[in-house]
Amino acid sequence: MSICEVLKQARSDAELSQEAAAEKVGVSRQTMSNWETGKSYPDIASVIALSDAYGVSLDSLMKGDTKMIKHLEESTNVTKSNKQVIATIIAIAIAIIGTALIILASGGDYGDFIDLPSWVALIIPMLAVLTITRSFRVFGAGFNAALFPKKEISDELRTKAVSLFRLLSKIVILSAVIVAMIFLTNMAFGIDYNGPHLFENLVINIAICVMPILYSLFLIVFIFEPIVYILRNKTS
Repeated sequence: MSICEVLKQARSDAELSQEAAAEKVGVSRQTMSNWETGKSYPDIASVIALSDAYGVSLDSLMKGDTKMIKHLEESTNVTKSNKQVIATIIAIAIAIIGTALIILASGGDYGDFIDLPSWVALIIPMLAVLTITRSFRVFGAGFNAALFPKKEISDELRTKAVSLFRLLSKIVILSAVIVAMIFLTNMAFGIDYNGPHLFENLVINIAICVMPILYSLFLIVFIFEPIVYILRNKTS
């Protein structure tokens, strides 16, 4: 017997309506309905809550359903990935703040640390896309659902969020390439090829051209793609 049939039978034996069962477990009635019709599977925390609500053992709920066991394994991996994303963001934030403080303490200024034009050139196109498509709600819901495993998100909204973050990844890399080409053009026409420090100037200018691409890869690898992965493996 599949998990959806077991859940429906267990709820019936416990003489609970879908609304009452959903309230006990702490989910919506629609989510409970999705579980009982096989449209989605509960995570491990929800399975435990269902076991308590129906007064049955965990083994009786999951026994024999290989798809359910596989789903729970994937859910555990998603939770681990979610924690890794949060840990990565925190670590990067600490590193950025620490580096800024060291530079300021040594007599430098923010201009030595932050390439503001590159970040602005990446952020403005993203904001433009979000504004034109009116997707701020989808962006917020997707980001929130990815960071918080317990946060529910509908299948429709999740699909939209995945598409949006994939679109932002493309926008970011395209913007970075355009900015890098602009910087490269300025370098080609602005550098003094007869100057005494030609090699040093070339290295510095090439590094400036590469920075927008590195920033875009940072956004994609450490933020957008992890969020897409979590959302695609997240149940309703």
